[in-house]
Parts: sequence; C-alpha cells; structure tokens
Amino acid sequence: MRFDKRRVSGYLLIFGMVSLLVGIATDNTTFSWVAVVFILLSLILGGRWLRPRKRQ
Repeated sequence: MRFDKRRVSGYLLIFGMVSLLVGIATDNTTFSWVAVVFILLSLILGGRWLRPRKRQ
C-alpha cells in the first residue's frame, strides 16, 4: 500500500480548519492548538513550500 502524502496533507488541512473553527466557536484553546499542529503537519507533508522555486 502506497502512502499518498498529498491526500493526507489535504485531510490534515481540512481537520485543522474544522478544529480551529470549533476552538474559536467554543473558546477552547485545546482545539486551537490541535488545529495549529494539524496545519503544520499538513504543510510539512505537502512539501510544496519547502521545495526550491523553479527559475524560468
């Protein structure tokens, strides 16, 4: 079974946004910290922002 980093990255981003909304709506800082962790993991697994830019 192949591990698709892009798909997992998208799911983590969605879960991060949802948990951020729940954290803001309920004024619960735990959900907000979980959202930050999910979004950072999404950025790291996606890897696009870490790659060097192509020069034209």
